Order: sequence, then C-alpha cells, then structure tokens
Amino acid sequence: MSEKIEIEKFLGLAKPVIPLERGQLVALHHDYSVVAAEKFMEARFRPHGEFTTPTFNDFKDFVIAEGGKDTPIFVNQNDVKAIAVLNFHGEGQAQGHCDYLASLCLESTVVWKKLNQLKDHKLDQRNFAVFIEDWAQVLNAFDENNNAIDIKDALVAVRNMQIEASTTSNAEVENTRQVQSEMAQIAASAKKGVLPAYFTIQDSAYLGLAEREIKLRLIVNSTGSTPQFAIQIVKEELLRNEIIEDFKEKVIALLPENPVRIGSFKS
Repeated sequence: MSEKIEIEKFLGLAKPVIPLERGQLVALHHDYSVVAAEKFMEARFRPHGEFTTPTFNDFKDFVIAEGGKDTPIFVNQNDVKAIAVLNFHGEGQAQGHCDYLASLCLESTVVWKKLNQLKDHKLDQRNFAVFIEDWAQVLNAFDENNNAIDIKDALVAVRNMQIEASTTSNAEVENTRQVQSEMAQIAASAKKGVLPAYFTIQDSAYLGLAEREIKLRLIVNSTGSTPQFAIQIVKEELLRNEIIEDFKEKVIALLPENPVRIGSFKS
C-alpha cells in the first residue's frame, strides 16, 4: 500500500501544473490552487482598478473614454462621492466584473472642515475669542431677534463675559446661555459689547458646489466659574441633504446620458 502512495505522489510531481481552458488559469498540484497568470504577463487581459479625482471635468473625461453612456453612477448619500462602475455591463454577459471604477471625491472647503472640528466641542473664553478674531472676515453675527451685530462687538462681548451668582434655585437653558445649579443660579453676562445668538457664514462646504448660507447657533455653558462656548450647525441634517442633492444634480448635468442613482453598489 505504501508503494502505491509513493507512485501516486511521483505521478503528481511529474505533472505539477494542469492548464485550464477558462480565463488563462492554471491548477497547481499542491491542493490544486487556482492561480491567475495575469501578473506574470506583459499586460492585463482586461482593464480593472480605480481612478480617483476631486474634479468634475476629469471624472467626466475618464468615464466617457473608458465606460461610455451606459455606465451607471452611484452617489453615496453619506459622503460627497460618486462612483462610476465602468465594467458594469459585460459583452454578451449578464454583468461584468464590476472592478473597474472611477470615483469623484470632492474636497471639503477650509471653512467646512473647521466647522466640523468645532461643532459641539467646548472652547474656553480665550480660544473662542481667538476663533472669532481669526474668522471675523467671513462670520456674520446676529441676536436672537435676527438683528445684525457688528462682529467687533461680538468679540468684545466674548472677551468681557463674566459669571455672576445669585441665591435662587433654578435651571435654565437658552441659545446664548446655559444655567444649572442646585444652590445658586449662575448667570453669564457680557459687560461690554453684544453677545450673539447666531452666526452665519457663506460657503459651499465642498469645492465645486454652490455657495450656501450655513447658520451656527452659539451655546454658552456657564455652570462653572468661567464660561464655555460651543457652536452647533442649525438644521445640519437638512443642510447635508441639500449638499448631496446639489452634488447629484451636478453629476447628472455632467453626464446627462448616464444613469445616476443615490446609493452605493457592491458586487
């Protein structure tokens, strides 16, 4: 019996590779692993890979050159990204390999990056004043009645805010102050200037999209001995939906003959 096993091993080693008819594949003797020989050739048998660009025109040119008007494009609703599956359709086949892609990934603007870093993040008095001073040229300030406030007055108000204590038990939250205490009511007040309730800023959020108004709510937390500041993007989810719709419309206008869908595709 052992002699027979040795003969079978010898015969296997004598023919270690068996060519297969399909797709230039070979079966190796050792457990007959299927290995593609493409990487050893001078060129690929078919195109595959991913092209990524932040610009609309380069995306358009590549899709037209490599895919054509039947190439489907999927716009991800969670981030501003469009993917064209260039080999979605296979010639005479139900579907291609779906591994030849072109991706359009817009870059965030400096303003949008900064706002997402700051939102819901507490800043002390000094750092929030520095933020207003650095961004004074693009920020517009308003009170809770939507009256415009000079940004210089807003900056003075933040720098000169003080905390006062009184002997009442109360809890109160407002746009521009948050008051909580069991034994005392802590009230934040600006001795000089005018403290804003909101800021607005004009920005496209992503390079290549339409400019829009972004509204920021100012939150002041005065529960400690010194005030803390935070900003919130007003109606953030609606704003992000508007950005995605704007992006989708621009992709459709860019390649009007291609099917464009909101969503993602995984083969």
